[in-house]
Amino acid sequence: MNLLKKYWWILATVAVILIVYFVFFSGPKVEYAELNTDPHIFGNPEASVVLTEFSDFQCPACGLAYTTVKVLMNHYADKIKFQYRHFPLSSIHPYAFKAAVASECASDQGKFWEYHDLLFVNQQALTKADLLAYAGKVEGLDVALWQDCLASGVKEARVQTDIATAKKEGYNSTPTFILNGQKVADWGTLPEMVQALIEPLVPLKQSDSTK
Repeated sequence: MNLLKKYWWILATVAVILIVYFVFFSGPKVEYAELNTDPHIFGNPEASVVLTEFSDFQCPACGLAYTTVKVLMNHYADKIKFQYRHFPLSSIHPYAFKAAVASECASDQGKFWEYHDLLFVNQQALTKADLLAYAGKVEGLDVALWQDCLASGVKEARVQTDIATAKKEGYNSTPTFILNGQKVADWGTLPEMVQALIEPLVPLKQSDSTK
């Protein structure tokens, strides 16, 4: 190698080192919240009525159930502890897992429920580009930080933990609801079931003729 080639080789090596340094060390460091496997909670954390859902953002039935839960929480937000867990059925819903991870990256910034709502309202469009567009619609969400989180895959373990919990309990479909520890056979009856717990019927008074 002659002197000129050696000189250019040294310059190229230094340039690569500088690029790597600026890419990995000069920018702001991305920090993620400590992995938390607890369900996402909405409503009253101290409520005696506990409703847990294992759900899939791409599942049509989950989209319908989302509306049902929304109505219930509008009526009884102070009386229900609603817990959301991920159960993306990737074999039939190819975008569900990534959507769940995206919601966890939003959760890292305290924006889980805002992003969760956008995913269900727009569950027919959950491509990577769509997920990014929804991130931009969440007020106060740092989109660049959210993108870094999603690209890193750091939140995949959080979703996998929920999946493992669902399978351990023997659940195999979505949505799966558990009300006060009991699996709900027909989630369409949830409004009546919840109302019966929160507003039990007052026993009818005996008529005068039976006194």
